[in-house]
Amino acid sequence: MCAVWAANNAVSDARSARRLGHASIGMSIAGIVVSAVIVAAVIVATRSAECHEYNGTCYAHRQYVGDHSYCSGQRVDDFCYYN
Repeated sequence: MCAVWAANNAVSDARSARRLGHASIGMSIAGIVVSAVIVAAVIVATRSAECHEYNGTCYAHRQYVGDHSYCSGQRVDDFCYYN
């Protein structure tokens, strides 16, 4: 009896069904956006935590500078290591 009543009400109350449908779509989009933000934050955190080790020291950055470029950090084999 209750199942028949619920089914009849769901079909006959189109405005409420439409509102619930919109809410469902909105929640789905919000979930996707939140997931994307979390994934992006994890990627950024992982990349910023990289360690380029040279001579027992961990440097945040390693950049190819060639033969004639200035290096404000530790220069080794055409690479510049710096934090």
